[in-house]
Amino acid sequence: MFLQFRKICNLYGLLLLFLVFGVPCSAEALVTGDIGESINQKKVTTDHGGMFTEEEQIFLSTKKQITMCVDPDWMPLEKIENGQHVGMSADYFTLIEEKLGIPVVLVPTQTWSESIEYAKTRKCDIFSLAMATPERLTYMDFTVPYLSIPLVLATRNTERFIADLTSVQDELLGVVKGYAFGELLRSKYPEMQIVDVASVDEGLRLVNRGKIYGFIGTLATVSSTIQKGFSDELKIVGKFDERWELGVATRNDQPILLSIFNKVINSLDKREHQQILNRWISVKYEKSFDYRLFWRIFPFIAIGVLFLLFRYYTLGKYNRELKEQNIEILRQGALLKKTEEKLLLTQYAVDSCAYPIIWTKNAPLLEDTRIIHVNNAAANILGYSKTELLSLGIHNIDVNITEANWPPAKKSYSVRTNYRRKDGSLFPVELYLSYFEYQGQSYYFAFFTDISIQKKMEDQLHRSLKMEAVGMMAGGVAHDLNNILSGIVSYPELLLLKLPPDSELRKPLQLIEDSGKRAAAMVADMLTVARGAAAVREPENLNSLIESYFNSPEYKELLSHHEGVVCERELEPDLLNISCSAVHIRKCIMNLVANAMESLEDDGVVKVTTCNVYIDKPVAKEQYMAKGEYVKFTIADTGKGISESDLKHIFEPFYTKKDMGRSGTGLGLTVVWNSVQDHNGVITVESNSSGTTFSLYFPATRENLLEQIESMDLEGLVGDGEHILIVDDEPLQLHIAQQMLSALGYRIFTASSGEEAIQHLKENRVDLMLLDMIMEPGINGYETFLRSIEIQADLKAIVVSGFSENNEVYKAQALGAGVLVRKPYGMQQIGKAVRQALA
Repeated sequence: MFLQFRKICNLYGLLLLFLVFGVPCSAEALVTGDIGESINQKKVTTDHGGMFTEEEQIFLSTKKQITMCVDPDWMPLEKIENGQHVGMSADYFTLIEEKLGIPVVLVPTQTWSESIEYAKTRKCDIFSLAMATPERLTYMDFTVPYLSIPLVLATRNTERFIADLTSVQDELLGVVKGYAFGELLRSKYPEMQIVDVASVDEGLRLVNRGKIYGFIGTLATVSSTIQKGFSDELKIVGKFDERWELGVATRNDQPILLSIFNKVINSLDKREHQQILNRWISVKYEKSFDYRLFWRIFPFIAIGVLFLLFRYYTLGKYNRELKEQNIEILRQGALLKKTEEKLLLTQYAVDSCAYPIIWTKNAPLLEDTRIIHVNNAAANILGYSKTELLSLGIHNIDVNITEANWPPAKKSYSVRTNYRRKDGSLFPVELYLSYFEYQGQSYYFAFFTDISIQKKMEDQLHRSLKMEAVGMMAGGVAHDLNNILSGIVSYPELLLLKLPPDSELRKPLQLIEDSGKRAAAMVADMLTVARGAAAVREPENLNSLIESYFNSPEYKELLSHHEGVVCERELEPDLLNISCSAVHIRKCIMNLVANAMESLEDDGVVKVTTCNVYIDKPVAKEQYMAKGEYVKFTIADTGKGISESDLKHIFEPFYTKKDMGRSGTGLGLTVVWNSVQDHNGVITVESNSSGTTFSLYFPATRENLLEQIESMDLEGLVGDGEHILIVDDEPLQLHIAQQMLSALGYRIFTASSGEEAIQHLKENRVDLMLLDMIMEPGINGYETFLRSIEIQADLKAIVVSGFSENNEVYKAQALGAGVLVRKPYGMQQIGKAVRQALA
């Protein structure tokens, strides 16, 4: 670090002396700074004895003398003066010649180019001081360098200082012809304008006359030449990273010379190097101080110092002002950062809002009104990306906005309209518009919500109210009709008893009786619509009611009119009971089967199925369903289906596509709807061109469970007092499972949550866990089992769920849980699963 610092100080100190006192850069800076440092880094051998090998000694004794070419004009490095070799390299070769033991003979030349030609033609064996280039390596070898010299650029005094050669590569720059760095510079800087000159002195003269911009040479030779003849006109304006690594060049057809000279150069010690450097510093380039020049330029120096002092004062003033401005900038920056944080928080809140939000920038023309911001919820519900929405106008989304009703009132209000999604589908929305103006521009900030479900619920309520009104009217009419029909139905029957079999009046009276009975059936349906199903309900098995209807005369009569129809039944054997009015449920079955058969023109299939299901989520969004066990009754036909327009009205009274009074009363499906509703059930309809499917869900009941258990064949299902822990968040399910398993002889404990089950296991050992998968709130079935086996590693479990297998079930079974039992389950099903798990 010290050497580097000293080198920089020497260089810039000399340049400053040149500018202020007229003293040019001297060789002293070259020697003490750059060359000295390079030499000190070379390998030094102090033991001269046994330097050469036997082969090398024989070569030298045979050689007798070594011929040498030099640069005839390259001071202070070397020169031919009066036929003698002088300069720094000459002093080095005095030492080298002593170590070689044979004379080194100078071959005189006029120019360096001539020296190069001599070497090529082998008129000389070595160069005293040279640098390797690709071209020279074809005929010479090069030793380790013993001088390392930086390159400098010399120009006229009027030019600025430069630090990079590339900044002047468009200018004409002189280089001595044949010098190694000329070839290297052309290779490294192919665009540089290099002009060959005969010598350093000629190159500097061309610079002084303005023929070329500058001259590139070594610091030693350039500074020496400037000092001798151009001290008032030229100066060194730059020192570069490129260095001239100079050593001895030996002819390559005698490679042993390279080995010999490398050993000689490495044998030179630091003291010998320093003596040569000191000799050329003290003898050749010492200058006395020019006081006359100093006093001549002193006024300018004084003016410069005063200018610097004034400049320092001015800069101090500006710095104080700048400091105050920086403090104000920092304060404003802090305020700006706080504002930015608030804006980012607002932006995040809007983007994260669950309600869809749209900003519009209003314009007089609708097509010029643009969406300028949307949040994530708006993009998701509309099916666009945010980028796509920002390229649209509000009229591309709101189908009810037209040029005729634009612009809307300049106020905040709410309105119902229809929005269009990216896929073209429409949906109703409740729109809340907030109008505001900012900097003369009007905007709308809009919230909207999808009210599709709300609209369906409103339509459902409207339909229910309509049916209720019609029902009340029908009830009033039916009450009076029943009184009238009593005579119409009863008297024909009495008269027929008194008439002889062959009476002509018998047939008319039978027609009157049949018409009265049909009218009475219609009145009964009207009363069902008006008053609902009977209040008295008992546990019934839906399979039994279905079988009862299919064995009835009514069904056989119906089937006789539809001989091409095949009616299939798929009834679950262990179907749970329902609490119902058997008469009304049987009426539902009859009406649905009749409708299904009549929907088939000639032939087709009507399929009736029943099954147990566990409902965790409603099957229809517009109809409420409590979570729990249900019995599902499905009737499907392969008819042509119900049109979408008719599907909305099929449950309304007297809405029918049949011939009124011939195929029905118009109240069949209305009776079905009311009966299902009165039984707290749900009905759904799916229809397409392949047929129609009605699905009825009735809440299941476990009433009379013990009586059913006693009548079952329990052989192989009875336990031996094993400890079973039932975990379920549904109280009804806990009660059902407890009843069943207690009847089978097991010891039962219940837990209504996973946390309660964990606590029980910490205090008691159990043989089996009956585990529900979905429990809220708290941990689910999988997490409960995971924690349970940490307490009791050999714990066995049965998974119970209202869903089919899913990831949670798979994960629990992977931990060792047993089979999955789907809700609702029967006695046989749960009994077998328990015995299998305990086996």
